[in-house]
Amino acid sequence: MLQPQKYPSVLLISFLTFLYQCCATQFIVGDSAGWVIPPYPTYYTSWSDSHIIREGDTLEFNFDTKFYNLIQVSKSEYEHCTALEPLKVFYTSPINFPLKEKDVYYFICSVSNYCSLGQKIIIDVHGASLQNTPAPSASPPKISSRSFPNGYAPQPSGVVISRSSSIDVPSPTPLGGPASPSSSQGVKCDIDVSLLVCVMVGTFLGFWIM
Repeated sequence: MLQPQKYPSVLLISFLTFLYQCCATQFIVGDSAGWVIPPYPTYYTSWSDSHIIREGDTLEFNFDTKFYNLIQVSKSEYEHCTALEPLKVFYTSPINFPLKEKDVYYFICSVSNYCSLGQKIIIDVHGASLQNTPAPSASPPKISSRSFPNGYAPQPSGVVISRSSSIDVPSPTPLGGPASPSSSQGVKCDIDVSLLVCVMVGTFLGFWIM
């Protein structure tokens, strides 16, 4: 029979892993609009600035694969809207991108001039600590069908998305269609609840280990 007091490190690691996973959040980039050409160039910058994203969280990108793609690039390529040496390329949707460590991530859409129109985003991932959380800026206005003329996201004509072969882009789908389920806030633990869980489980483990 296992003696609990002989395995304090195993119990501690298990507890920390549980707490780490409990507090993770899945952020839907662009909220209900998803990953599209935004109504103004700084839309995704404002979206990113309005969220506190930490290591262990996940980004969800939702987009129409007939019109868009998702490319992870370097800072230099992000600034120049190029994808000559992409870090990762995604052609399917949705994309769930795990943020495994504290870092700065750069994403663009490489179709036509979409990146220059604002379809790009910087994700600054903070550490997992619950303390010293910077205050997020105000959330950008949500995109609705009224943000675009005739309810459509702007689409340059004659655009194709190509991997091994080209795919002709048909007429765009109205942006006012069914929205992605759930919001970007995900299911994140409240700080006070997390601390309470820490105290309760820590106390329980302390008595069990002694």
